[in-house]
Amino acid sequence: MHFSLFLGPGVRGPHEDRPAIDLMIEQAVAADAAGFTAVYVGEQHFNNYEPYADGLTMAAFLAGRLPNAYLGTSVVPLVLHHPLFLVERANLLDQLTGGRFILGMSGGRPREGKTWHKHDLTPEQRSRLFDQKLDVMLRAWAHRAGDQPLEFTTDDEYGVMEGRMMPASYRRPHPLFAIGTNTPAKIAEAGRKGQKVHLGPFDPAGAGRIAALYRDSMVEGGHPAELIEDNLRWLIHTKIILVGETDDEAWDVAERLFTGPMVMAPWIRRDPGQDGWSLRKIYRADPGPFAPAMGVPESQGAFLHRTAIVGSPETVAAELAGYRDAGLPHVHARFIFGTLDDPEVFRRSFRLFTDEVMPRLGVETIPGPAGDQVQIF
Repeated sequence: MHFSLFLGPGVRGPHEDRPAIDLMIEQAVAADAAGFTAVYVGEQHFNNYEPYADGLTMAAFLAGRLPNAYLGTSVVPLVLHHPLFLVERANLLDQLTGGRFILGMSGGRPREGKTWHKHDLTPEQRSRLFDQKLDVMLRAWAHRAGDQPLEFTTDDEYGVMEGRMMPASYRRPHPLFAIGTNTPAKIAEAGRKGQKVHLGPFDPAGAGRIAALYRDSMVEGGHPAELIEDNLRWLIHTKIILVGETDDEAWDVAERLFTGPMVMAPWIRRDPGQDGWSLRKIYRADPGPFAPAMGVPESQGAFLHRTAIVGSPETVAAELAGYRDAGLPHVHARFIFGTLDDPEVFRRSFRLFTDEVMPRLGVETIPGPAGDQVQIF
């Protein structure tokens, strides 16, 4: 299996920003040493989630500290960025990592759009803007000094680029990139185009359906087997992971941590009949139907099954093996969540994962670019 680390803690306010950032850096370095395939950062604004806010700047800081792992974004909300500026920053990170950078991009989060005057975009308009900006990026990556000036227009910006993009990417023809989405139609479209995809959290059955859809779409697009297999290796899916010596110990810790900020989503539909139940009892009960996407109301049990894996090393390994067998062997693991009052809780869970879970499943990494994948000028 492939394991990637997602640096996505929540904090209660500015007094926790620095401790959270320091803990993330510590864990990123440890993940690199433990054989993780990649370390991922996100992008958030004006809330208490991912307190570094600017994932690309955080990635630049980490670039010189991770000699083995890829660096990735999961995800940059493309609709908030100028496409040419994003190309420049992605190319720089590609250079700094020697081609071990992957740019995950999405259509953005509507709750942030009001700050950038995009709060009234419909989903269709948001999707159109994403496609326009991605097209500009692909054209910019293909542009060379001496070519005709690159003219571009989106619903957000327009202009003419003369000269060249700098720096050039390390990889040919551009850095790795992936479309961040949970929408089946968008996943199928990306598959037909041969593009990589990053997923959020899914239950095992839902994850299996998405993996099959993605593979079938790439086959439909006529892509070679080696590209299909490479894209499937990068098909990350996101999980909060908490490991204890025993199941009981892990769930006892989860009871404390899941009361912290940015953990229990506001759209959870609580069952009055489960009032007073422990999280473990809720997890073991029938979760009912899973929502078609994050943000749509679902039961607390469904939310826990979708987002979290909690238990002993044996239990966690068995649940992860289910995702591997469903066609998603690359786990985008988030170990820091909930209250930060006791950082040792996260250190201990992470050590148990690297020492006892990963050996049970087998660990593979993805090599950096080969010679024919590197720009030669």
